[in-house]
Amino acid sequence: MKKNNRYTRLLALLVTLVSILSFAVPVLAQDDGARAYWNTRSGTQMFSFQYLSMNIGASGSVAFAPDKYIYPNSYIDANVFFGTWARHMTLFRRPSVLAVNVIGGSVNASVDASVPSEFLPPGMDPDLAFSQSSSGFADPSVQFVTNLFGTPRLISNVDMLNYEPTVSLDAAVMVAFPVGQYDNDKLINLGLNRWYGRVALPFKWHFGVFSPGYMSSFELTPSVWLFADNCDFMGKTLKNDPLFSLEAHLTHDFAPGLFGSLDMLYQQGFQSKMDTLEVGDKLDIGILGFTLNYSVTHNVMIRTEFTSNVFGDENLETSVGRLQFVYLWNKDNINAEKLMQGH
Repeated sequence: MKKNNRYTRLLALLVTLVSILSFAVPVLAQDDGARAYWNTRSGTQMFSFQYLSMNIGASGSVAFAPDKYIYPNSYIDANVFFGTWARHMTLFRRPSVLAVNVIGGSVNASVDASVPSEFLPPGMDPDLAFSQSSSGFADPSVQFVTNLFGTPRLISNVDMLNYEPTVSLDAAVMVAFPVGQYDNDKLINLGLNRWYGRVALPFKWHFGVFSPGYMSSFELTPSVWLFADNCDFMGKTLKNDPLFSLEAHLTHDFAPGLFGSLDMLYQQGFQSKMDTLEVGDKLDIGILGFTLNYSVTHNVMIRTEFTSNVFGDENLETSVGRLQFVYLWNKDNINAEKLMQGH
């Protein structure tokens, strides 16, 4: 009887670990999220649906970010939806993840002052206020992540039971496909009409007891975004310098199935050029926020996140709210659950 009870507790721990470790996949133009790069058992699959509400106000800035058009005395609001499928696997004996993101929504911009003529569609008076909007699908993306060191293969129940992470480093590569909604005579578009991607090195330091309800981590992800030219931007060629990003999270379990995180994101660079003329300012923004993640069941999780800029460009005011629903499954863990229930 004691051995059976012990086996049941071990199976419950495995299922809980999978629920906590497999939930987040990076999304375009925002932070990846706390515990986004935690490793879990090979064969685990995940589907995620996210809603982001984004608001940007500018007083004296002229910037041009991947998903934002920022002018003096302007206001932008966007409602964005993400659908993500991801699969954890073992490749060359290293824990790895393949993820596919589909993105859509709407964005609206209102500008109440003159803007550089290079940014305006043909025939529009630069001294008049204007509004534009766009809706539909944005550019989908594919990301591959693999562990470089610090995490062993996670294939069996024994691997999961022996998993005691300390320090680990991953490599992540993302590529977006230029097939999103794009109108070459509009300033506001969801698609970028060009290839772009990102290379990142997620670092994780796990401390405390690695057991549900006690886990803590410090996570640091430096990355660089690279952009091809958009050769059909209102009759001109749009070029952008790389965008450098640094993301950090301090996470802690408040209870089994519930953790919180203090979040930071800093982005710098992305100088714009129209043909050969430099226009606008570089992006320079620092964002702080917090995250709460709750496991409703072994397979379903809800995440909420709020961020706002607090340093960097003083002429920008941004706020982003995120609501995320996650469903995940692993055939071996489903069989383990049935065993626990006596089936």
